[in-house]
Amino acid sequence: MFCGGAGWATQSARRLTSPRYNIKITERWDMQSTFIAKDTFRFRTADRSRRSAVATLVLASATSPIAFAQGALEEVVVTARKVEESLQQTPIAVTAYSQNTLRELGLETLTTISTTTPNLQLQRGAGGDSSLAACLRGMCRTDDIITEEPMVGTYVDGFYISRMQGAFFDLIDIQQIEILRGPQGTLFGKNTAGGAINITTVRPHDELEGYVVGNLGSDNLRGGKFSVNVPMMDGFAARLSYGQQQRDGLIENTSFSDLNDKDYKTARLALAADVTDWFSADYVFDWFDADQTPNGWQPTLVEAGLEVVFPGISATSDPGLDREVTTVEEVYDQFDQKFNGLTLNFTLGDIGPIDDLVIKSLTGQRRTQLSSFRTSMPYYFISGPLDQDYELLTQEFQFLGSALNGDLQIVSGIFLSADEGSYVLQQQFASPVPNTVISLDTETDTWAVYAEATYHFNERWKASLGGRYTEEEKTVDSSLFFPPTGATLPVSELAPTNTFDTDNFSPRVTVSYAPMDELLVYGSYSVGFKSGGLNGRATTVADFSQYDDAEIQAVELGFKADFFDNRLRTNIAAFYQELDDWQVQVNSLDPVNFTFLSRIENAASATMMGVEMEATAVITDGLQLSATLGWLDPEYDTYESQDLATLQPIDVSDQYHFQLAPEWTSSVTARYNRQLGDFANLLIRIDYAYVDDQYFQVQPSPLIEGESYSLLDARVELSELFGSGFSLSLWGKNLEDEEYRTGGFDVKTFGINPPDGLFANSWGNTRVWGVDVRYDFGS
Repeated sequence: MFCGGAGWATQSARRLTSPRYNIKITERWDMQSTFIAKDTFRFRTADRSRRSAVATLVLASATSPIAFAQGALEEVVVTARKVEESLQQTPIAVTAYSQNTLRELGLETLTTISTTTPNLQLQRGAGGDSSLAACLRGMCRTDDIITEEPMVGTYVDGFYISRMQGAFFDLIDIQQIEILRGPQGTLFGKNTAGGAINITTVRPHDELEGYVVGNLGSDNLRGGKFSVNVPMMDGFAARLSYGQQQRDGLIENTSFSDLNDKDYKTARLALAADVTDWFSADYVFDWFDADQTPNGWQPTLVEAGLEVVFPGISATSDPGLDREVTTVEEVYDQFDQKFNGLTLNFTLGDIGPIDDLVIKSLTGQRRTQLSSFRTSMPYYFISGPLDQDYELLTQEFQFLGSALNGDLQIVSGIFLSADEGSYVLQQQFASPVPNTVISLDTETDTWAVYAEATYHFNERWKASLGGRYTEEEKTVDSSLFFPPTGATLPVSELAPTNTFDTDNFSPRVTVSYAPMDELLVYGSYSVGFKSGGLNGRATTVADFSQYDDAEIQAVELGFKADFFDNRLRTNIAAFYQELDDWQVQVNSLDPVNFTFLSRIENAASATMMGVEMEATAVITDGLQLSATLGWLDPEYDTYESQDLATLQPIDVSDQYHFQLAPEWTSSVTARYNRQLGDFANLLIRIDYAYVDDQYFQVQPSPLIEGESYSLLDARVELSELFGSGFSLSLWGKNLEDEEYRTGGFDVKTFGINPPDGLFANSWGNTRVWGVDVRYDFGS
């Protein structure tokens, strides 16, 4: 599951062509299509005869099962350092999810893998399903305004998703997901202070195959997906995938549509061309559309002083999930995302001192459009229509090769990006007429160069040295309109500046030692940064201020080992991180315009340490157990913030918290697989996860804190029914119907009629279950 699949008695092979580095990959699968390993074959220029010979051998093995050692864990190949290498030989803390594991987990969006990855929290935006708050090792950003960027980078086939809006999408045709923990600034660039999420999709290949799956479930769940791979001519192939998912709301709304429903549509077209032995091209078009109702905010406590602005309201307290609510208007979340990507791969062979030189070009264009109405129940509070339009263009050139007879491996590149967007939010407070309309127009231009070299001193010792230099310029045009008075405020025109310029150098040094083939010990020092910017939620000229880059320096020690003839795999990482000028999101309310404020402050310094452990054991040939454990201890060393009442600086280092950074996270998985004669193959999978207490905002607020919770999921599957490609699955998530909070905010006083505070939370999904029917055809 996490560290590799079990190697069962009978396996077959499938040939794929890697779009990454013109590498031929043979994936080994067991009889139940469990991902086991990849064998790589590199081809040089004018090597077509060898290529054909290998293809013949691979295709022959697809019909002749290959026998491997029973009950042994096999190799997992990752691209965490932009080259393919064994997970157990990669000196980075990485959690890898194979295609089959993702299927067993019931992958829909990235939040599916949140609780089974140590020190990772993935939450959808409470106001709408189209944004993703990704938090890793305590590095977190939860405000999805267009001027903000995440602290964990998300990449699909090497293409960067630069905003939280757009990172929450229905995943289809996924080959593998890798979670890279710790700063990844050298190879992945800005905004990877916490780590990176590296998603790889299935590339078209030269066999006719595919699948169709349909599902039905609780709360009127219905949907389906299909994917078909079509070889078109020698070296050319296409793959078309489509999915749709609908479900009624999990929270009943007595006035309008139920909340937290689901209506996804996603499509993907991939084209692959191996034109010659030295040139290949890949084009992909992705489309995702969502038209649904958000989860929303539910009051935890309302203090009676608010009756001045909310007639009829009385003091209420409801610390639990309310499954029946009332909204003042119809709420909605409509999101559309389109992506075009072109990857060109040139395998140039030996040129001068460089061997096996590969040059890649990745050109991407992503556009997202959002229209939503968000609210708290049952009041007009921190609510209102939101319209956003955003476009990102990226261009990256990668240069990969080796030297010194293969002892030196080199990864280098150039990255450029340009984005622009518009954002209009009509904020309402106690009235259907907006109090404030915030209009933002943004532009960001970035360029970077990077390189990392790995030298093999011998078969046991190797060291890496790398660095990345980045320059960035951001422009934000901000204006406010106040409908009650008709006044306007050209904020950015009156501010001292509406631009932010920065540059950064992010180095990384790694040393690893393999005392034996099944053991790796490594240590690393790395630097990452979260770029600064301007406070987009400012409602005064004074608040339209810059915040600086945040930098993180991390030391990591790791241990990766396979024991007992590869029947037990254990990966452990311990880390210590120092944060300088750390960016902290502080929420408040404008006491004059009653507009929600989210101010970014630079904390002076902070430190954190933690440990992550992952283990997978083959108990018998059919039973596999996996477990993860994460421990995290963050604290501010010095931090001065502005007191919202006196406007004077105060020391809050002992009071403020890190968002979505539970001290403990853990999970246990039991997976049992057995062949039931000629009838079917039986799979039983049980996942249990635990998440410790956590804070949803930086300021202390015990009334909205997240208490610890545990989730129990299960899946029972019968595959290859009567020797066919049909499979039948029964699954359930949150089987114990645990009520748990996933977000929260407060406004302790409005200054109108104290006490007049409001405290609200968002909640995780209630129990859901369903049945999947799937048919796989072709190879």
